[in-house]
Amino acid sequence: MTAQPKSGWQTVEMVNHDLDNAALDPELRGLDDFFIRSYYGRDIDGLNSFFAADFAYVDGATGREMPRDEYDRTCLNQAPFRNLVHDQVHTKISGDTATVCARNRCERQINGQWVAVESRYADVYRRIDGKWRCIFATVYKVAK
Repeated sequence: MTAQPKSGWQTVEMVNHDLDNAALDPELRGLDDFFIRSYYGRDIDGLNSFFAADFAYVDGATGREMPRDEYDRTCLNQAPFRNLVHDQVHTKISGDTATVCARNRCERQINGQWVAVESRYADVYRRIDGKWRCIFATVYKVAK
């Protein structure tokens, strides 16, 4: 599964992976990369292809569950970025449920200036009809 950014949008290059973590499940690692590429590539169709019907996103800054249409708008209208580094990835599988946690670092263009941003996220997957589907995600910025 490879996310294709929409025409005119930046291609997402994964700069760094924490591949020393032997516990990484290859299928979950692939889904995690796909999620990151789809989100940063503003590919709503890609995201929809592996979100469960009951997918929920909780904003890490406010603790508020974001309605799906608002999540999609946030994805499409995000600030430009560069130098994405995705690392410290950890996965855990327990039966038909799995978690993926990691760190993202990049530079975002805010008010015309490039600003370093670091965030962490946690995604929860459930195996539905033999395929992993993302049922929950949260992202929160790391204080400097």
